[in-house]
Amino acid sequence: MPRLKELDVLRGIAALNVVLFHYTTKFRLNFGHHYSSSYDWDYGQYGVELFFMISGFVIFMSLQTGTTLESFAFKRFSRLYPTYWICVLITFVVIALAGDPLLEPQSFSILLWNMTMVQGAFNIPNIDGVYWSLIPELLFYLMLGSLYLLKVLPYTRALAVVWLSLMTLNTFYGLPLGAYILNLQYGMFFMAGILFYKLKFGQGDWREHLLIGACFLTAMVVYPSVHFFYVCLVSFLLFYLFVYNRITFLSWKPFLFLGYISYPLYLLHQNIGFILIRKLGLYLSSEVVAILITIISMILLAWIVTRFIEKPVLHFLRNLHFNRSRISGYFLK
Repeated sequence: MPRLKELDVLRGIAALNVVLFHYTTKFRLNFGHHYSSSYDWDYGQYGVELFFMISGFVIFMSLQTGTTLESFAFKRFSRLYPTYWICVLITFVVIALAGDPLLEPQSFSILLWNMTMVQGAFNIPNIDGVYWSLIPELLFYLMLGSLYLLKVLPYTRALAVVWLSLMTLNTFYGLPLGAYILNLQYGMFFMAGILFYKLKFGQGDWREHLLIGACFLTAMVVYPSVHFFYVCLVSFLLFYLFVYNRITFLSWKPFLFLGYISYPLYLLHQNIGFILIRKLGLYLSSEVVAILITIISMILLAWIVTRFIEKPVLHFLRNLHFNRSRISGYFLK
């Protein structure tokens, strides 16, 4: 599957927005800031929705190459879990050692639950708050894998109509069953990513544009907010620029680099960053300087995890899977 550098740009933009939101608005809510709230980055709380759109595009693309369901599941597992486990352990240890009275360490049993990535579905506390978004990701993978197995994945327009209709009905009437499993809170973003894929690779026409508009309107119905309207509009416009190769003006190295480290950065930055900002606040008079030092530190930590853990482990596991599949295929001839 080709790696599209423009998607790394979008990942970088999403990651930076989430980090800025957590270190400004979210930190103020949890611990308090002394500088004016007018400098807080409220819009960053919606960076996750851009990540969901990217996932819709990428995961649908990964199922267009004649892959097996086993291979798809293994690639998703190898992409998500090893890095996640490392980041959970790092965060768990840092919180335990920091001794911050406002960030109490969790028990070993909660650590084990967090290793499953689905702890939130059972109301088990997340070691870091950002983990909530991984369950919608997993549910989307499960849904697309099931549709692929049933050989109905090519019917994306019908899927969009049904899925968006269910989201709208759930908003107004509260469907009694399946709303959580069917991703009815965030599905419009994953669906938009799928439709953008169709346009990007010449498989769509005016109907895809119409359905993308329906995804946008569904988002407005589910999340009626002026802030969200503007952020959603920008996210959809960025994807249109990407589809029609007009996003190269944003393809500068800082965004590409942030996209490269975006997964570990997302998993590590919140609680560890909160601790570092609070510790630095004991010695620095400027909160802005403390935030900047924390951002640089978290980017460095995320790069270390990406460069020396995530990529080598991913390479090893996928080579292992490829070699095992090749040997199995040889004996089945």
